[in-house]
Amino acid sequence: MRRPAALALATTLLLTATATAVSAAPEAPASPPAPASLPAPATLTAPTSPAAPVTWPIGPRPESAVQAWQGRVYVSVQGEATPGRGDGEIRTLDPATGQVSTFATGLDNPRGLAFTGKFLIATDFTRVWQIDRTGAKRVLAESTAFPHPVAALNDAVAEPGGQAVYVTEMGAREKMRDPGGALWPVDSPQALDIPARARVYRISLSGKVTEAAAPSRRTLIHNGIALGNRPGTLLAAEFFYGNLTEIDLRTGRQSILATGFRAADGIEQATDGTLYVSSYDQGSVWRVDRDGENPRLLLSGLGSGGTADFLLDERGKRLLIPDTTRGTVTVLPIG
Repeated sequence: MRRPAALALATTLLLTATATAVSAAPEAPASPPAPASLPAPATLTAPTSPAAPVTWPIGPRPESAVQAWQGRVYVSVQGEATPGRGDGEIRTLDPATGQVSTFATGLDNPRGLAFTGKFLIATDFTRVWQIDRTGAKRVLAESTAFPHPVAALNDAVAEPGGQAVYVTEMGAREKMRDPGGALWPVDSPQALDIPARARVYRISLSGKVTEAAAPSRRTLIHNGIALGNRPGTLLAAEFFYGNLTEIDLRTGRQSILATGFRAADGIEQATDGTLYVSSYDQGSVWRVDRDGENPRLLLSGLGSGGTADFLLDERGKRLLIPDTTRGTVTVLPIG
């Protein structure tokens, strides 16, 4: 597949209300921190300018980023929005130089990525792929393997130990927007009419699919998912209401940690409990304390599709944020 052409980008980013210059470099062909029980990837090199975000071209409609083998960054690139074209790819990105290369091809619209320590897992509408370190892929779970009808699979995160992944099913996403494409008001009759169908599935590396979290109106439209700091918990970003939710896998209880981040897409938690969340519609990223309080705006002004499912590189003190609309990845310092 033809790789994205080299281009110079100038994107106006508002980083805590300060305008910053964005640079880009030509393309050259070529996860959150792993739980303690997983092999830890190599640390990414910190950017030379810790104060300024940098944006690199990656390809059409990037969605998710994760760190995997040898500390490389892998990004899902969806290609055209029309299903069935098979033009989706996984690409690698060097965040220091902007160098991009194709890793795996022949996917449809790849979205969430997770690294088990041995395999890269990619969700793709109604199926899930398992990809080895050479880029060879196989279907881990088809839609027929799921215990309930699948509408749209989204994000993924590896289980501690790397023997399974958790994957979000968005639910009734076709009912969340008005005819103009905006989310219905949260107090509208249309909001109450959205059925609770979103779920979290556990998929073993043998392809066995089980329900890990049942539908709840606290997580009405599932999007991002991450491991929580508390053992046996997941963190979920609910898209419609903007709830940040903790899911207790032992009891099934789903507790709202914070709310109001409408169109919440990516979510990650740092080792000190700090939460990071992005909004797909707002083009914004926030930092929130471990109690769900004191939100701080880190990035804004990118518009709809500007901030999708990001990678938290805690040691490098930065976020790597796919911009679905512009086909780029923004490297945002958070130190």
